[in-house]
Amino acid sequence: MLVRDSRSLLLLVLLPLVFILVLGVLLGEGFGRKADDRIRVSLVDLDPLDARGFDGKSWGHWVREDLRQTSDIVLEILPDLETAERLVASHRRAAVMVIGPDFSQKIQDCSFLSDGINPFVRDGVAMERVGVRVIKDPRQIATAGVMEQVAQVSLLRVVLPYMIGKAFERLSYPDFIDILAKNVNLPVPPALKIVLRKEVITLSELLAMASAGNEDLERSLRAKAGAGVQKSISTQFSRYNLLGKTWATLTRSQAAGGATEAAFVDESGKGLFKRGAARYQLLVPSYTVLFSFLLVMLVGSLVVAERRQGTWQRLRLAPLSPWLLLVGKGLPVLAISVGQGLLLLLAGKLVFGMRWGPEGTPVVGQVAQLMPVVLCVSLAATGLALLAATMARTELQVALYGALPALVLSLLGGCVLPTELFPESSRWIANCTPQGWALLAYRELLDPDPASTPSLATVGQGCLALLAFAGLFLAGAWWNLRRLWRAGASA
Repeated sequence: MLVRDSRSLLLLVLLPLVFILVLGVLLGEGFGRKADDRIRVSLVDLDPLDARGFDGKSWGHWVREDLRQTSDIVLEILPDLETAERLVASHRRAAVMVIGPDFSQKIQDCSFLSDGINPFVRDGVAMERVGVRVIKDPRQIATAGVMEQVAQVSLLRVVLPYMIGKAFERLSYPDFIDILAKNVNLPVPPALKIVLRKEVITLSELLAMASAGNEDLERSLRAKAGAGVQKSISTQFSRYNLLGKTWATLTRSQAAGGATEAAFVDESGKGLFKRGAARYQLLVPSYTVLFSFLLVMLVGSLVVAERRQGTWQRLRLAPLSPWLLLVGKGLPVLAISVGQGLLLLLAGKLVFGMRWGPEGTPVVGQVAQLMPVVLCVSLAATGLALLAATMARTELQVALYGALPALVLSLLGGCVLPTELFPESSRWIANCTPQGWALLAYRELLDPDPASTPSLATVGQGCLALLAFAGLFLAGAWWNLRRLWRAGASA
């Protein structure tokens, strides 16, 4: 009957593909992931790793390090400027912070002195003065503004401590001591006024008198004067390490939290169909499972047609046990379900560019891991279809006993809405459905992360749960047939 109805046979494969295709085009790259309430800060670091910076590392490194220690953000490292511009132009990122190739050199030139770069303005750090810019999406001004402020705070924590530390170091430099010695005027003691014939004397003159013309001794005394000034200021502001050139050393504090850092991975796919997009790793198994269990409508309709044509009654009168009848009816359904699952997975790979497993795993190995899951899903779907078929008497009852429960179970199991988007308090419901266990096994093997290693124990657990559901459904179908056989009910 099914072979004669070739349109229905074709729709078994084409309809799920249409669903997958439409959703794959419409849904974004974040499909299936719980929304992260942290700010994602995207960064391109063009500052050379060997650039002259601080402690042997570029200043771009220290900006990244500061962002890593910032709580409540996700730091995303983009590979190049072209990627950043493309993501902002396509509205996939609200803003991207770009550290220029001359960033380290400009930070080294920042100074409180008149001959250095002044990086500060009223609103914070003048980014263009230090070789930093923020590429912003004009359609996402609010989000871009928040990200710009995060960048401002991070730059401030990097630039200001370095400038303070560098300025504090200058207190011991000879040129500063010269300025200090010439501008510090001290009163001459009364006993020396007759000798010196002065009311005041500069610190420079005192140092020269103390060294008695010895230049080395005078330099030593000047250095001690500078060290004394440093020590005095450090004692006065003991809560801070003014020689520290990082925020942590300046404030004598450590970061309370840390950001999550991730390298950018383009999961959006290519072309009109977004081929290769990570979301197909979720969509293909989800709708493969959903339509596998919708076979209940096909099987129920065929059995109702047999009842109407009288063939069901003739089967009941034949020397067949209920168990043999279930096997005879179930094997074709099982074959159809397995074929449907394999065709959808094959179409997923060829049409949508999905992976069948982790990168580096041979195709034979990927197929060997997927086959038990396909078979167990088909067994559970066949069991549910036979259970509904033995209960239904009319097409309406097929929908009530079969299609409606299958759709509800698919919804609860995560086929329509991924369980990651469920409230945490209700995710356990998926474990009460065969669809939930099927998706657990599929998603373990078809993880969107190409570097993930699937847990075969988790896959095996899902398959065992599906076999348990299949046994439960088949037992219910057998009990229904046995009851009908004994009661002599007519088809």
